[in-house]
Amino acid sequence: MNIPRGALVLEVGSGNNPNPRSDILVDRYPFHNGQRAGGFRIVVDRPLIAADGYSLPFKDKAFDYVICSHTLEHMEDPKKFVKEIMRVAKAGYIEVPSDVSERIFGWDFHLWYCRLVGKTLVLCKKKEGERLGGFFHRLIADTIWFRRFFEEHEGKFYIKYEWKQNIALRMDTKEPLKADIDALDHAAWQVLKQAKPNPLPDAVFYLAWMKRRIVRKAIKMARIFLWDTQRILLKEKIIERMMGLVVCPICTSDKLVRSGDTISCKKCDTGFPVVGA
Repeated sequence: MNIPRGALVLEVGSGNNPNPRSDILVDRYPFHNGQRAGGFRIVVDRPLIAADGYSLPFKDKAFDYVICSHTLEHMEDPKKFVKEIMRVAKAGYIEVPSDVSERIFGWDFHLWYCRLVGKTLVLCKKKEGERLGGFFHRLIADTIWFRRFFEEHEGKFYIKYEWKQNIALRMDTKEPLKADIDALDHAAWQVLKQAKPNPLPDAVFYLAWMKRRIVRKAIKMARIFLWDTQRILLKEKIIERMMGLVVCPICTSDKLVRSGDTISCKKCDTGFPVVGA
């Protein structure tokens, strides 16, 4: 990601693993873990707003950059979502599972096969579930050799798309033909047949992987502690900063007032609670 130094960064769909560079988080389901890989609880270690990705409560171009990692494939209306993130940010980054990854792992709550054609994101409606998805989820969770293979071939499993000003998106809403699915399964097999244990590389990878996990865990705990301190000592400054960015998600008015732990819209008279600050 090419994020300018000092840029204000929003992350939509931050879930249980927010990007370290994000300044403000948005998640539609802060109290429900059903659409998160592994069912992990959400992480709140910086300001978070519970909001729908189709109606983000922010002013136009409020952010320099927006991160949407493994969010687009959940959306029933990706075009509407993409239009909304382009409205609130000047540039950004989208990451989604590739169509091959979707065929291998399979997530019931994912709605689209995704691929990159030139500089255009192409989304095709999913037709059916993946019968062996659960097996491969267990394999990557329980074996080092398959996790090593996955990380070494990450480019085949993830699409990483960076944009500025405009997102090139094409939708194919027709259900894929059997021939299309068969071709995807063949491509998935061409990837999977390269995976095999190799004791020495596996051991080296395991040591590096464990080191990364320990460092990430330490950073996550430190950020949570720092946030718990900041939201007590700097509560007013945090809320004041957020008030300068937000609009009413109901009527889009920026005429908002705060009274205690509630922010209210003067135009439509809707109130929104401030929780945990």
